[in-house]
Amino acid sequence: MNLSEEDKKTIVDWLKEKCNNFRCVCCGLGHWDLAPDSVLLIGYDLRSTRFHYHAGIPLVGLTCKDCGHLLLFSPIVMGIKPDPPETHPSNSSPEEGSSGEE
Repeated sequence: MNLSEEDKKTIVDWLKEKCNNFRCVCCGLGHWDLAPDSVLLIGYDLRSTRFHYHAGIPLVGLTCKDCGHLLLFSPIVMGIKPDPPETHPSNSSPEEGSSGEE
């Protein structure tokens, strides 16, 4: 999902409140870029070794501008609720009783 400007503001405000002046654990600096899109960490069943593409954890990412270390946060905890899934019209079959002959 693309993050809207409102989403980005919510994320920045949340980070300022909860993680003000936090530093990268790898390089010790504090220069971050917010990823433009959220990502989905998909589910994986260890027993059947199958991916569950419709189940997962939504995440937003911050990347350290200096060393590239990536931090992932829950947008739901930050107050960003995912949009409901799009509904697709069901596949309709041709009308019954129509032979297509004139």
